Amino acid sequence: MSTTILENELFESFANASDNIYIYVCDMKTDISRWSKNTVDYFNLEGEYIKNTGPKWMEYIHPDDRAAYIKDIEAVFSGASNRHSCQYRAKNKYGDYVWLECKGSVISDENGQPLVFAGLMTRLDNQNKYDPLTHLLTSYEMQKYDFTTGHGAILLLGINSFRMINNTNGFLYGNKVLVALSEYLEQTAGKDNRVFRLQGDEFVILSPNSSKKELGKLFENVNNHCTNIRGLKSFSVSAGLVSYPEDGTDFNTLISNLEHSLEYAKEQKNEWIAEFSDKISQRHLRISQLHEALTKSIRNNFKGFELYFQPILDAKTKKITECESLLRWKTPEIQDTTPYEFIKILEDSGEIREVGTWVMEEALRHAALWQKKYHDIGVSFNVSYIQLLDGEFINKLIAKAQELEVNPQLVMVELTESCNASDTEMLSLQFGKLQKLGFKIAMDDFGTEYASFGLLHDVSMDVLKIDQKFVRGLIREGNLTDMAIIENVVNMCRQLSIQTIAEGIETEEIQDIIRNIGVSYLQGYLYSKPVPAVTFEQMIEKERQCLINENLF
Repeated sequence: MSTTILENELFESFANASDNIYIYVCDMKTDISRWSKNTVDYFNLEGEYIKNTGPKWMEYIHPDDRAAYIKDIEAVFSGASNRHSCQYRAKNKYGDYVWLECKGSVISDENGQPLVFAGLMTRLDNQNKYDPLTHLLTSYEMQKYDFTTGHGAILLLGINSFRMINNTNGFLYGNKVLVALSEYLEQTAGKDNRVFRLQGDEFVILSPNSSKKELGKLFENVNNHCTNIRGLKSFSVSAGLVSYPEDGTDFNTLISNLEHSLEYAKEQKNEWIAEFSDKISQRHLRISQLHEALTKSIRNNFKGFELYFQPILDAKTKKITECESLLRWKTPEIQDTTPYEFIKILEDSGEIREVGTWVMEEALRHAALWQKKYHDIGVSFNVSYIQLLDGEFINKLIAKAQELEVNPQLVMVELTESCNASDTEMLSLQFGKLQKLGFKIAMDDFGTEYASFGLLHDVSMDVLKIDQKFVRGLIREGNLTDMAIIENVVNMCRQLSIQTIAEGIETEEIQDIIRNIGVSYLQGYLYSKPVPAVTFEQMIEKERQCLINENLF
């Protein structure tokens, strides 16, 4: 460790200057950083000295702010800029996100080689009594309230899909939404209640001497108003609800419980408000335990992660032509987790980038093996929009395929629709680079919440996968909707020279309907559940042995 860089009196002097300013310095040759002790304590870092800080600090940053942070920091480390300046939210030791203004600069040697990256982070929530945009009181003022005396209720409101509102209409429009909502909250909250802007799109209504029921009615009025604000498009809000002293007697505990309740409300599609409960508390505890176990697995060379493979059949011949790689994870500490559960945690934490790279490399390793062994078996794997925000992912994919001597024409990259793909220009450029080399691009789960014809219009696709919820409904009596949707999608794809895969085929009856419609490929439990690599190989060999026997007779 370099004592001249990380050990000096100047760092000590600045590190103790303020409780609300956090100092860091990084030796760029060793990639070891030093953090002020107040930073270690407030964010519960692993220690004052940290190796390979970048991905570790990324886990603290709010998922919605990571793209902006990555863009800014990559400009510094690539040499495009020598200054880092960015505002984002980071999670503190209480599990709450706080706004930080992070500024840093690079010091280089006489040859232009970077030596030191140093800077400071300032907490923005402690600087102002009033929020400069909405003129509401800030959370800093709320922290002064004494929750140990009296009884009351607190409502935390968050705008649904606010990131999409910003991405679609621009930040200036997003600010208009925030101002309009804040004005209405002040008008309707009542003289005995106080309104605060907590962070981002979140607002708090503190109501002394009120009940949860009373605040619940206020929430209904607010949500109804959001559909009819002059000059703005309709939007909606969700809310978390607590009472004190029952759900806590200090600011950090109450805000933490409110955030957990709001998160739960947003995930329940038919429930826009959630009261804090033991169920929500246990759910948050489980997510925390899962995240801890997942991080442990990643740090331990991805121990516990495994790829399973589900066969995809040619609709005309019903022979296996390729397979989809699907991520599985097992850990001794937690036995009953599902891919849906742990993949969402990986996406929220940003660790999907590391795991996604591992999935890509493992899928290509199997592709190389099966191409040599069977010659014509294709392999697909999923890539999330978050992964593609890393500009180097596609280059890593291409380099790995070349290293393993994989034929790209037998590799398909599937874009998952678990998050909103807002930057379609970036997607088009990234996927275009792959398509020029022969890789196939597929849109997974077409027809689900975020998949759209707009994405299909902006990004060139080779394959479209029809979501299983449409396929499974084909045999419901009187159901003409799913049939019409699938028929029209298949006809459209045929005109655009796009192949189609029907997911979720579980019965012979559904298979026959799908084949008559003209879908290109079939996938579902009728043929096989996702299985380990060894079992998938046995399926291929059994099928090919049967073909040999048929030809003999």
